[in-house]
Amino acid sequence: MGALEDTTALIGRAFAVALHEGLSAVAPTWATRGAGTREPRPAPPEPHIVLLRVHREEILGDLAGELPTALAATGHPDVDRACRTLLDWALTLFPQPQPAPPGLNRPAGGPALPASRMRLTVATLLLECAARRLPDVPARALALQSLGRAARGAGPGAGTTGRPDGT
Repeated sequence: MGALEDTTALIGRAFAVALHEGLSAVAPTWATRGAGTREPRPAPPEPHIVLLRVHREEILGDLAGELPTALAATGHPDVDRACRTLLDWALTLFPQPQPAPPGLNRPAGGPALPASRMRLTVATLLLECAARRLPDVPARALALQSLGRAARGAGPGAGTTGRPDGT
């Protein structure tokens, strides 16, 4: 029964994400047609991007559970503070919930880039957690590749084209 509940939950989450993104792209019926220029609608996200968005919290939860042990094993002096910093950085590796509209710059800044040894540790653990959490569907391989590319510095949630929103 647990597998059926997991499948139902996955379908429900994927449906909710797709419904939300679809509805946000639709113009209301009361909007005037033909007045001014219409911006083209953004293409729907690729399946591997949706998969990462749906499972982001589960993957980050697993990472939060694994990271303290890994940091303690390296003898890190402040495991709690390092975990918060590294989890903030790991969050930037996922595709953003809504791509920024064309012409709108994302805010500068964000979490500081951890040392390369720490990035390697987090990237390895993140990919392990993602491999555990992502269902065995065709988009899974691309989702794992996207996380790997983002961890190497190709940009947050870089998809097959290398654009940050994965499109």
